[in-house]
Parts: sequence; structure tokens; C-alpha cells
Amino acid sequence: MASGGDTNDVKVTLRKFMERSTTDDTMKLTPFLKCIEASGLKQYKSNIETGVWGKYCDKAKKIPIDKIATTVIDAIAADVVMKKQKEKAPRDFGDDEVKAMAETIRKKIAARSDQDAVKAPKVDTTTARLTDTSGYTGSHKERFDESGKGKGIEGRAERADNSGYVGNYKGQGTFDKK
Repeated sequence: MASGGDTNDVKVTLRKFMERSTTDDTMKLTPFLKCIEASGLKQYKSNIETGVWGKYCDKAKKIPIDKIATTVIDAIAADVVMKKQKEKAPRDFGDDEVKAMAETIRKKIAARSDQDAVKAPKVDTTTARLTDTSGYTGSHKERFDESGKGKGIEGRAERADNSGYVGNYKGQGTFDKK
């Protein structure tokens, strides 16, 4: 089992690769494989897909991050050692070789805890010029505020104030005042 710091760093890294739409603390296979590949463990992808993930996922094919950081990584290590030694059954998680392999996997995943999951795309000069709202003229410049953020429908449409009794009624809120 990994020490507390390593496990926490592993969880931080896994949360960075978690799908944005996920509200619970679970992970699907694809983001986990992206995390594994980014951590330099690409050689274990087939072991995860064929031997390990199906044993631990629920009906929605998700696994809680806490379980991934502990049990699933141990199972990946046991599966890798089993295939390396050409054995028929995976070894126990308590085996020294399995523990060493699991610790190596955790350290490589934890090493990415301070890095972003996705690299920021490079912006070329043309894209920078076209997306700079300070250069817009005419009606287009009215669609953005001073910071360059879009105003939405307020910036695109001339909206009439239809709050009066008839079209030219200007005394809104004064009808029953005495």
C-alpha cells in the first residue's frame, strides 16, 4: 500500500483527468487511460483494459477514485507481474514484487499531480488578431464589454422595453400612486 502522501497525490492527478461533466468522485476507463498514458505508463494500457477494469467497475463502467488509487493500481501491478512471469493466476497484493510494481505506478501517476491534464493550445498571430476585441469596429464592438467578454443577447439585439400598457406609455409604475 502506498504512503498517505503518494495516495493523495495520485488522487489529485486522477481528479485532474476526471471528466468535466462528472459530479461524483468516479472515473471512467477513457480518462484513466489518458492519465496512464500521460504518466508514461502506456505499456500497461492493454492490461488495464482486458484484465483489470472490468473486475472493479460498476454498471455505469465507473470506479471511485479512492478505489483506483488503492485497489485498482494493486490489481494492475499484480496483472503486470503475472504476465511478466507467465503465470496462470495473478499474485497476491502482498507479494513483494507486486508491491514494488504498484509503488512504481503510484509514483509515476503522483509525479503529475502538479501538472495540468491538458496542455494549453498555442495561439498563432492570426488567431490572436481575430480574437482581440479591441480591434473590432461598428456594431461588432458593442457586442463585447471593456474586458473583451461577450454580452450575449444584450450585445446582439436591440431589445425594446415592453413593460408599459401600450407601446408609447412612459409612466410605468405611476398608475395608482396618489
